[in-house]
Amino acid sequence: MKPTRVIPFDTAHIAGADEFHRSTAEQFRQAIGPGVFMSLGASQLAAVPGRYDRGGLLFTARILPFTRTGDRYAAARNMAVLVSTTPLDEIEIEVREYARGIEHAKIEGVYIDQLARVLLALDYDGTEALNPRYWR
Repeated sequence: MKPTRVIPFDTAHIAGADEFHRSTAEQFRQAIGPGVFMSLGASQLAAVPGRYDRGGLLFTARILPFTRTGDRYAAARNMAVLVSTTPLDEIEIEVREYARGIEHAKIEGVYIDQLARVLLALDYDGTEALNPRYWR
């Protein structure tokens, strides 16, 4: 039997999705598109309440994490990506490493038409968390 991973987010933010939350997650999934999901190596997509209980999307992605010195590891690791709607109707994206549970990136103030670009910017091997050619 394969051991289950502990998702590095509070249970309240990822458990108990209702129909409203599923509708929001479907909108996010459509806005992101299959090409971005494939680029990130995304899997295990799930509708969740999100950070502010306004709906969200949680998935696993393969992203190069940072070392303690600020460089990137040579191999990608599994990261949990939580896309949530804020009370201001903006989108907040949190990326946490599964193994260590530490935050890799937190992006705030994203709108639905920018969602695919900011997630694509996570697939980067530079010294910043996001590829500046895609996001700011």
